[in-house]
Amino acid sequence: MLRLFSSFLALLLSLIAASGAFAVQRTFVSTAGSDANTASNCSSTAPCRGFAAALSVSDTGGEIIVLTSGGYGPVTINKSVSLIAPEGIYAGISVFSGNGVTIATAGVDVVLRGLSINRLGGSGNGINMTAGDSLVVQNCAITNFSSSRGINVSTPAGVRLFDSLLQGNLDGAYFAGGAAVLVSGSRFLDNLNEGMWAFASGAGIVTRVEVSRSEASGNGDVGFYGHASSSGQAELNVKDSVASRNNFGVYSYASGGTALTSASNNLISGNAVRALIASGSGAKLVASGNKVTHNGIGLYQTNSGVFQSTGDNTVSDNTTNSSGSITSLANM
Repeated sequence: MLRLFSSFLALLLSLIAASGAFAVQRTFVSTAGSDANTASNCSSTAPCRGFAAALSVSDTGGEIIVLTSGGYGPVTINKSVSLIAPEGIYAGISVFSGNGVTIATAGVDVVLRGLSINRLGGSGNGINMTAGDSLVVQNCAITNFSSSRGINVSTPAGVRLFDSLLQGNLDGAYFAGGAAVLVSGSRFLDNLNEGMWAFASGAGIVTRVEVSRSEASGNGDVGFYGHASSSGQAELNVKDSVASRNNFGVYSYASGGTALTSASNNLISGNAVRALIASGSGAKLVASGNKVTHNGIGLYQTNSGVFQSTGDNTVSDNTTNSSGSITSLANM
């Protein structure tokens, strides 16, 4: 009997070794690591070299921690996990082709903290999310995706974008497909088209984006853009923020859908063409408490859009202070 048990135990151990390490709650990556260390669960004393290897042995809901500054490669995330670079450590994802981070698995919750995602080739996005429950992006820099987007979300996920930089992309961040988004303390700078874009298309699709304490400046088209088409509804609220040196500051636009935009207590300055815009049947922009100055046109309504002002906006020193029908909205 003892001999039989010993044989069974040996067989079991050999099967475990052949199948690889068990998933663990916390794994580690380092420039001194090796992806062969998946056999040791990418522990702090035997870290892996790249995110993809560490992910393969990370438990659902686990964390991948960066130990040393360096590059860790693109990754496709297929489980709930957090990728974390502590303060003072540079964790880079250099993208030569495809996306920097791909999230395309239903039900996952992903946290990205302290990462620098930079395009060096290809036409993918910095972060591309087409499925999943939630995404948190905090203290990240996503740059130079000049033929694509820094962040591209096209699924009804809950998204949180905090204290991050999106610069030099085609679009800084694009939220669509019914996403529910909070943006705070983030900067959308020098992107070729839109700084931040809230888009909805299709019946029953409602995309909601709340922006506070953020900046969209130097973008080639629109700083903060709410756009709806084909019976979709886009809701964009921008407060305590800056939109400057774009072609257009805050833009509410509808083409067969409903775009509901509010802009409150913002600085809207130096936009070459227009500052606050409502355009198209189904588009509405409500402006309150903004300082609108040194733009081409300050307040602009056209093409059956609805522009409502609470009367407490400071509109001065624009080439033209207002154009179109600006409706007074009483403060209550």
